[in-house]
Amino acid sequence: MRKPFFLFVILIISSLLLGACASKEEKEIVSSAEKFAANYVLEKYGVTVRFTEYRFSPPDLSKSLGLHGYAEGDKKKKVFVMVNYDPLSVETLSLPDGISKKSDSK
Repeated sequence: MRKPFFLFVILIISSLLLGACASKEEKEIVSSAEKFAANYVLEKYGVTVRFTEYRFSPPDLSKSLGLHGYAEGDKKKKVFVMVNYDPLSVETLSLPDGISKKSDSK
């Protein structure tokens, strides 16, 4: 009777440890993608953005995540950036009307 219980406890602990590792990796990916996207928008459009949500694409489709946020100073000015995280690149960008690319950026 003790052996099945012991194996069950080991299985639960292992699952929790593996889950924590995945969570740490996910947080690192999100942090890198947010910094990259924020720098991209600031560099190309001169707008500081704050991201409030993220959503990973299914890993079998692509290595990307969508970042939702707003232009700093006005939460009504919604921003969306789809970032490929391996390697880091911007796939899609949606900015509010009236924000255009800076003339000195390529």
